[in-house]
Amino acid sequence: MRLAFSASLFGAALSLLAGCSSAPKTVILNPSYQGGNISQLSQTLAIKVIDNRTTKFTIKVLEQEPAVYLPNAELPVILNKLLAQALEANGVTLSSQSDTQLTLRIRTFIAKVDETLSRHESTAQAEFVIEASKGQRTFTKPFTGEAIFSKPLKHDQSQVEGQLNRLAEQVVTRMLSDKELINFLQQ
Repeated sequence: MRLAFSASLFGAALSLLAGCSSAPKTVILNPSYQGGNISQLSQTLAIKVIDNRTTKFTIKVLEQEPAVYLPNAELPVILNKLLAQALEANGVTLSSQSDTQLTLRIRTFIAKVDETLSRHESTAQAEFVIEASKGQRTFTKPFTGEAIFSKPLKHDQSQVEGQLNRLAEQVVTRMLSDKELINFLQQ
């Protein structure tokens, strides 16, 4: 009797603990280019985005295991869409048949959230490398960005996602206003 009671108590405790842990959440990113026409590039380009990140997480809550958020394998598709919007807003026609190729390599794109009981701080970092090739000529340049915010209490997923969206938009806007890249593409 006592053994049966202990076993059922142990089972109830395990069920309660299992109910406390939740499945990792999906990160939803949807950056949208807002920079307008900052460099008139009336030409045809082929673009691609390659994910060279060592970890596919886009949000990481520090000191917390298991992971709160799922890795984001869709990031190259999302950034390809953002880059296409930005280029088209600046007069580029996109064609996979173009001799001029623009490749965006994702080296880092993550928000690290440090939480305590009373506050949180989110530090987002982006490191992209742009590679352009036009015939035999090539151009390579890194672009980085960082965004930090701190607020009371636990973090809000949508605010961290918004931080990542704005960071991606800022770095892509900086790319399109880069004189060296523009000069290379216009030659």
